[in-house]
Amino acid sequence: MNGNPANGFRWAVLAALGLMLANDALGGPVRYALAPIGLVGLSYAPFLIAAVLILAYGLAALMTLRPDAIAIAIFLPAFLWLSYALLLGLPKAQAAFGLYTWVPFFLGMLAVATGARAAALRLIAGVWAVAVIGVLANAMMPFPWVGESYEILGVQAEFAREWQAFGVERLPGFSRASFTAANQIAIGGALLLAGEIRRAAKLAIWLLSVLGIALTTSKAPLAAILVAPLCLALYDRLAAARRFRFSQWAIGGLLAVAIGLPLAALAGFRFGESGNLAFLSLGSVGVRMDEMWPRAYALLEPYWPRLALGVGFGGIGAGQAYFDAARFSPGDNLFVFLFVTFGFGSLLFAAPFWRGNRWLFQTAPAAHRELFLVGILVLVLGAMANLVESVIPGFLLGMLAGKALDPRAAAFEGQPAIRFGRQLRLDPVRI
Repeated sequence: MNGNPANGFRWAVLAALGLMLANDALGGPVRYALAPIGLVGLSYAPFLIAAVLILAYGLAALMTLRPDAIAIAIFLPAFLWLSYALLLGLPKAQAAFGLYTWVPFFLGMLAVATGARAAALRLIAGVWAVAVIGVLANAMMPFPWVGESYEILGVQAEFAREWQAFGVERLPGFSRASFTAANQIAIGGALLLAGEIRRAAKLAIWLLSVLGIALTTSKAPLAAILVAPLCLALYDRLAAARRFRFSQWAIGGLLAVAIGLPLAALAGFRFGESGNLAFLSLGSVGVRMDEMWPRAYALLEPYWPRLALGVGFGGIGAGQAYFDAARFSPGDNLFVFLFVTFGFGSLLFAAPFWRGNRWLFQTAPAAHRELFLVGILVLVLGAMANLVESVIPGFLLGMLAGKALDPRAAAFEGQPAIRFGRQLRLDPVRI
């Protein structure tokens, strides 16, 4: 492996991602088919395979005695905040499950480290067609797995969630929830629109994306498929010298909105009564400000040491849903989720959106453009969801974190950079 463990992991990372994407895109029917034969546990295998791969990468980096920023950034926080959660008294299963939900994020970091960034984004874009077909088919016929449940390890879980928004049914398609399908469509559609395809094809993809997301009644993904292509179109039309400044201002503005909304709720700001047009309403934002975010902040009581260090893995989100349902909070905002998990350690998560951008813009403009789009998608979706516990958004956030830790690896596809001491050799690439 030429002394660099990253060289032997690229295809393994892409294979693990492919399994996770297939399981995410077809989560409803896969579990529905496996449950009668007692094999529903196999649906969790892609996460476990990815977790083993992440562990193998860390051990390989350790065996080479080579400092690896991405491996350190995975294993050190995982060890510290998992141990901390146990010291706070969280059950072992709850803390472990909380860490387990971070697997897509860690795999996104590995995709950067192994030079698999561009190939990974192509795989994610491919999920778009499956999600759109699933939602459109679900609009024409009911799926038997929607609303049905199964039991695993003594815990009840749904094959696919059945619910409504203002009397409008939220369609999950082939996935396990409507917002999951909406995220797949928004992210996959935006990545397809960023490619070099004909205008007629782009218009068709955009219209089908809007229609598919509307059928899921998810508002943040609808905003993402509107905002992300617009920002990218403005970026492409600017003179080269002005693009970097525009991208930084766009990211900064979206970051301010995503962080500012829960801070406004903490300060007591609330939206007044508002009506709705079908499923379109500010009501979901109001619910977050009135109930969800205050309930998440309440998890930090007593404030010492929780205000400083958070509640650790499993203290908020899916780990609670299974093991501490009475105090469950999904966070429903990326930065609320991060702050409750890590306390002031969450400030480090500002780095993925800023660090490495200038180097990428100057050295690999195509990679900068692509990761600028990824940043927009993460921030728009992250304003109303915790993202970490969703496969594709969590993976993209991890990719941004990997970019911040190793911009050179984020710039290139194929065989990754090979380090010799302080020197860096880069294989030829097409940009």
